[in-house]
Amino acid sequence: MKKLSDELQKSYYILVFIFSFSCLGLLYIFASYMIKVSSADITTTNIFIDYELNEFTEKLEKNIPIDELFKGALEECPKIDNVFVIFTYQGKIYSNSEIYPKELQLKDQDEIQNIGFYDYQSLHRTIYINGIDPIDLKIIKDLKGDKLIFFRAIGIAGVWIVFTLVIGIYISKKFYNKFIPPLRNIQEITNKINLDSLDTDVKTENNFIEFISIIHSYKNMLSRLKKQTDAQIDFVNSASHELKTPIFIIGGYVDLIKRWGASDKNILMESLDSIEDETKNMSTLVTKLLFLAKDNKDSLDFQKIYVSNVIEEIIEHLKLIYPKQEINFSPNNAVIYSDPYLIKQLFLNLIENAVKYGLNNPIDISISQSNNITISIKDYGIGISKEDLEHIFDRFFRVDKARSRNMGSHGLGLSIVKNIIEVLKGDLEIKSELNKGTTVHVTLPFSLK
Repeated sequence: MKKLSDELQKSYYILVFIFSFSCLGLLYIFASYMIKVSSADITTTNIFIDYELNEFTEKLEKNIPIDELFKGALEECPKIDNVFVIFTYQGKIYSNSEIYPKELQLKDQDEIQNIGFYDYQSLHRTIYINGIDPIDLKIIKDLKGDKLIFFRAIGIAGVWIVFTLVIGIYISKKFYNKFIPPLRNIQEITNKINLDSLDTDVKTENNFIEFISIIHSYKNMLSRLKKQTDAQIDFVNSASHELKTPIFIIGGYVDLIKRWGASDKNILMESLDSIEDETKNMSTLVTKLLFLAKDNKDSLDFQKIYVSNVIEEIIEHLKLIYPKQEINFSPNNAVIYSDPYLIKQLFLNLIENAVKYGLNNPIDISISQSNNITISIKDYGIGISKEDLEHIFDRFFRVDKARSRNMGSHGLGLSIVKNIIEVLKGDLEIKSELNKGTTVHVTLPFSLK
């Protein structure tokens, strides 16, 4: 497991290494440039001297003294700092400076040579001219001044690298000390948080925008967890309450059977019928609760579905339960690719709601197509007020609790509908008016793929 402080210091060390390597590279370029310039100075001087010596024969024929020739050549030489030109002829020395280095031992060669550790560069060669003795030529470039500048640059670079390293360590530790306390604060808060303290306010002082964004996201996460936890607690409490009633009723009828069921057949049959009804009621409630509790998004089964066939099957099923209910539906050939189970659950809940709250009035169902498919379900029953319309998707919400209970409603049907609509990426619109009825428009895509 890596530590943030180690990673920060490692990053700074890498930066310092890159900086140091760059400095050394610049120093190398500087040294190479100095040597190249020195060699160029010697080469230039040598070329000029060759030009002057080529005229010696012609000048000697004019009886110009040899001493004058050497002095003239030296005077015409390029004036380059720290470049010494030394002629030696018949034991006599001619030089452009009296302070040239006399103690140097030079090899006689036509190539530029280094003396010492770049203390000097030199060119030493013998020149032969017809009519006179050989001439010894030495061209020396004193590099001690340039070498001193170079070493001073190395010293400055070294001090600057050490200074940068120290500053880098200081900055990394300072940054680490600013960054770590808020993280530890969040760690302490996280370790202390439980279901009763999800609304804890996370307070921390930090000027980093990125860290403030993390804190903001963390607060939002706690807020969402708080809402979800409260919703789950409410859901469990409401579900417990809904299950308690049929269990209590079943217990009452069991007690009734124990007391008089053996001697009174009417009481026995009435109790058994009631127990059967409440058992079915509990089974339906548990099924709906399980549907709402599980995640249906990861288990979709895409199939070709004829929407009219699904609706007709639901109508036939409901007519067995509500034989007197009139449902008007004109089928067509609308086809979608979706999950057949969810589609059936969706329209079963909506059509059954229309039947339950339609006050035995006719129900009209129609299908229209454009970019999507829209199914409309209209009843002419009790309707829903504007105030209640805002809460109809809340779990266990019922407009008329007494009547809903008698109808076998648990207040979960529209919660299931909303869940299915979200999974199928559809749209749901409900329009209603008290005592005039309700119209539901369901819009679904032709395919989710």
